[in-house]
Amino acid sequence: MKFKEYINPTPTIEYEDDLAEKVVFEKDPSKLHCIVLGLGDEEGTFADIVGKITKKRGMKFTLINVEEAYISNADVDLGSVVFQNYDGEDSEVEISKENSIVFVRAGAIQTLTSQALVSTLGTYGFFMVNDLESMMLCDNKMSNVIALDRNNIPTPKSSVITNVKSIESAHKKIGGKFPVVIKTLTGTQGVGVSIAESKQSLVSVCQSLWKYDAQLLIQEYLPLKSDIRTLVVNGRILGSAERIKQNDKEFRNNVHLGAKTLPYKLSDEEKELVKQSARATGALYCGVDHCKVGKDFYILEINGSPGIRSHFNGYDLEDGKSIGKINDQQVLANIIDHFIHELHRKPLFRTECGYIERIRMEGLEHPIRGKFDTGNGTNASMLHVDKLEIEGDTAIWEKNGNKFKSEIVDVSIARRLPTVQEKRPVIEMTVNFNNKSYPNTRIALTTTDSASEMLLNRDLMTIFKVAINPNRRFILSDHVGKEDRTDT
Repeated sequence: MKFKEYINPTPTIEYEDDLAEKVVFEKDPSKLHCIVLGLGDEEGTFADIVGKITKKRGMKFTLINVEEAYISNADVDLGSVVFQNYDGEDSEVEISKENSIVFVRAGAIQTLTSQALVSTLGTYGFFMVNDLESMMLCDNKMSNVIALDRNNIPTPKSSVITNVKSIESAHKKIGGKFPVVIKTLTGTQGVGVSIAESKQSLVSVCQSLWKYDAQLLIQEYLPLKSDIRTLVVNGRILGSAERIKQNDKEFRNNVHLGAKTLPYKLSDEEKELVKQSARATGALYCGVDHCKVGKDFYILEINGSPGIRSHFNGYDLEDGKSIGKINDQQVLANIIDHFIHELHRKPLFRTECGYIERIRMEGLEHPIRGKFDTGNGTNASMLHVDKLEIEGDTAIWEKNGNKFKSEIVDVSIARRLPTVQEKRPVIEMTVNFNNKSYPNTRIALTTTDSASEMLLNRDLMTIFKVAINPNRRFILSDHVGKEDRTDT
């Protein structure tokens, strides 16, 4: 096929982001592999119910016990990992980033070894619910408070206490009143939470906990008869339940401590506050706990591995409308069905790169300054070349004195204005970035005067697994001499 005969029925567009988005759905759930990283699969647990749901949908399911499993083999390029002894019986399972949904439970981040395991999968590009950074932030109550405070989300006043000398200062910081709540920085289901009615009691409780090397914070006391737990998935509200304590002597509202749960319908104000809080942690799936004191709402904490044993009022994940009471199985079924859609399975990249980085290309002696263009929705990254001729399905081009003949595999149509279009021949080249080679990278050639030597589109950024820092250049690579007009 000759270059002039190429037709792109749906041209992608540079700099007009919304028009270039494509929605892709997974048509066959049986191709997907659902993995839970945890400790056990007792009846009624998260892993047990997920296993039953995925079986009904024809999906492969594996529970990996992080206390027993270890990685026996891994291929970074292919994104595959082999776990040995994942079930404690020396069984082996291979998982691939291309078709996996990995749920990380609280038990999977309790040791440095298991944290390294979670981190490894995230680094390899697996879709994690949630990644290690989000889980660790949610697991640490002070990190919770700091993340929420940084985003101007109302929380109870809190302060870390490290020794007896710090108690008085911390107490003043949270208002100087009694009673106060004392919490260990980590812990779930109400474990590690105490209340102190006086300074003497506060000092006594802290000293007792410090004997066990506990790290503590104190928090202002809010008189509550109940709080609300809301499950959030991918920034969308899934369900909400009010947890009502049944014992006047118990100040905690945890289900595991006997609290009664009822379906709860959120107000618009509560919905917005809950979603803002979930976004502050970076978690794809979390439980947001909040309360109401007078006319004010407060976020109490965010759990990256929320329990499901509550009576929830459900919400449609597409339009956000209330759908009435849903049970545990329906909660997790809705989560699984949400992530079956490929559009919802986009990994979160924690590796940061500059908006300009060094790029090496096969056949070019010197590196190129590549600009990462997040608004670029074209189907190939742009390379500015010195000369370009088209002969049938072959591009004959020159760059920095190097001459090439390349097969044209497609056409990229760039459009900056409705009336200005440019058809660029697309070739495939091996690109090297951050010490790794990427063969068959789609490159669109142009001789049109441009402000950049190379523009990397979103597809290539996804392959590189990087997030862009707009304030810095050359974070992951060495500086390349100025060849364009992108910066000063």
